[in-house]
This record gives sequence, C-alpha cells and structure tokens, in this order.
Amino acid sequence: MAFPVHLTFSEYTDFGYSEFKGVDGFSTIEKQAQRAVDSAIDYYYNDRDISQDKNAKRVDAYKMAICEQIDFIKATGISSSYENGDDFNSISVGRLSLQPTNHVSQDSMVNGVCKEAYRLLAHYGLLYRGRGSDWYVATHS
Repeated sequence: MAFPVHLTFSEYTDFGYSEFKGVDGFSTIEKQAQRAVDSAIDYYYNDRDISQDKNAKRVDAYKMAICEQIDFIKATGISSSYENGDDFNSISVGRLSLQPTNHVSQDSMVNGVCKEAYRLLAHYGLLYRGRGSDWYVATHS
C-alpha cells in the first residue's frame, strides 16, 4: 500500500528548513518522517484529502511537523522508536545512578515523533482522539 507524499522538497525549504542542502536522500527520509507523523495523528490525512482541508494553518502545521521530524532524523539518525534497542533509560541503586549514552535522543521523542513536531501537531488539534460533546452533536447535526 503506497501512501501519498504530502511534503515536497520545495515546501521543506519554503518553510525555512535547511538540514538538507539538496534533493539527494530527501525522499527516503521524508517517507520515514511522514510515517512517524501520520502514526501520531492516527493517519488523519490518509483518510481525508489534504488539498480539500479548509484549515490552512492545520495543513501547514502538519507539513512543518514532517519537516521537524526530517531534521530530527537527519541530526540523530533515529528514524524509529525501536532503533536504539531495548536499552534501559536509567537505573538507580542507592547513590549510584546510570544512564546509557542514547538517553538524550530517547528523551527527545514523544510517541515516536520529536517533541517539536509533537507540539505543532498538538497545537492545531491533530492529536485529538475524542469526540464533541453530546450537546454540540445534538444541536448542530
């Protein structure tokens, strides 16, 4: 099953991102980043036509979240939550405390996406999983 690509290299640069200097390798990382973001938003734009979304700020936030995830993957090399294995985050015994060297990158992800992308998605309601109130549904259906 092929998912549509929602971000082009020109959009990436138009948003002001510059981790990639050229198109080489962009499409591979873009697909990885989009899969991570789509997973976080429960595949919202796979079920809806992104070109028909009247909320342009939400569309831009989605695309910028993909850009943030692209830059995160490019900077850290981590494209999935399981990539660093099942290492412990930290262990403390008495006054002794140990943390693996990869804990910084693990701590910078929320539900498989970097914190910057997660904040963008949350701000524009793309992480919402509930439903409207009964009053709203009853009076506006």
